[in-house]
Amino acid sequence: MIIRRLVKAGQASHTISLPKEWLDKHRLKKGDLVYLHERGDHELLITPENKGDEPLPQKEITISVDNKELSTLQREITSAYINNYNTIVLAGSSIAAKTKDIRKMLHDFVALEVAEQSAKSIVAKDLLNVKDVNVEKTVRRMDMLVRSMLQDSVAALDDAKLIDSVIMRDEEVNRAYFLLMRLLKSSLANKHIADSFQLSNDQILNFYYLTINLENFADYTKHLAEYVGKEKKKSNIKEMFERVEKSYLDAMKAYFVSDRKLAEQVALDRVGLITSASELSPGVAELFKSMITATNNVARLVMDNSEEKK
Repeated sequence: MIIRRLVKAGQASHTISLPKEWLDKHRLKKGDLVYLHERGDHELLITPENKGDEPLPQKEITISVDNKELSTLQREITSAYINNYNTIVLAGSSIAAKTKDIRKMLHDFVALEVAEQSAKSIVAKDLLNVKDVNVEKTVRRMDMLVRSMLQDSVAALDDAKLIDSVIMRDEEVNRAYFLLMRLLKSSLANKHIADSFQLSNDQILNFYYLTINLENFADYTKHLAEYVGKEKKKSNIKEMFERVEKSYLDAMKAYFVSDRKLAEQVALDRVGLITSASELSPGVAELFKSMITATNNVARLVMDNSEEKK
């Protein structure tokens, strides 16, 4: 924490000095503009002038691949991507044996490409310009993927071949999810990026919570599609799928058009859906209940929103 003393300047204003390190970091000099943003009752945020041609800061991280399970590597690469590292170096003597798996992991992330590879390292570069991405359009694409997963899951009850399609769509949902997490974290860390997306902190948190629930819903849908392929009695499952699909579609419509009345109806229908799901076999019932909960969370976002969406 840096402390500065107020100095009176004229009849109606006061001044404070800004730290040299901060000025140097943002390449500010005499005459440059800074912006003051009032946040709440007790905070005043100071940001440098947004220079359109100024590149975003570059970050690099090195991840050791030796003596690690693939699942651990997956988590570490995911964390690096979401936390906006532009260069991810995977290094170690066991790199050759893990190359195929690592390349598959890197494919899960939008615009993350292998730039270099040697006997002991793989260098992945982020080619994404976050300012060129539209957050709301990415959310809508994620929603459309989830809708198609639901449709194929219902059809897979009669044609098991469609289960593979559901699994592939889930992978696309994951890619959109990781991208959105990256964009939203960038927006929280960098006000210029948030401004370019025209997002307030409340909107960032709103999108964050929505994205998590969409990704969870997609996972439950995928697992359910795989699970019900083994079930013999499918008539009740099909009816349940259709009811859950309607609830999901209503929740998302309520979200996109800020329809609180429709969102409230989704929330009211939750108890009846949970009761009906409980009558199915335990494994199927739990997955349906998880999908219903995720849908209800989206509806709550609409009901708890303090402002109408613009």
